[in-house]
Amino acid sequence: HQDALRKASDRHFYDVITNGYGAMYSYAARVPPRDRWAIVAYVRALQYSRDVPVAELPQTLRARLEAEASP
Repeated sequence: HQDALRKASDRHFYDVITNGYGAMYSYAARVPPRDRWAIVAYVRALQYSRDVPVAELPQTLRARLEAEASP
């Protein structure tokens, strides 16, 4: 959840999976391109879920949060 990674392009994550980075080796032979993009989408979903504004949640989730918050 580093700010620099939030600002990184989707292509950056794809390229890291493809080519490796630092001590991380390439996963190009192990992860097909379509799955790499799915991983990028999953990372973005995790990033977004950490700081999503409550107003942007679906009504059903907002109702659950309100129910859990009230004593």
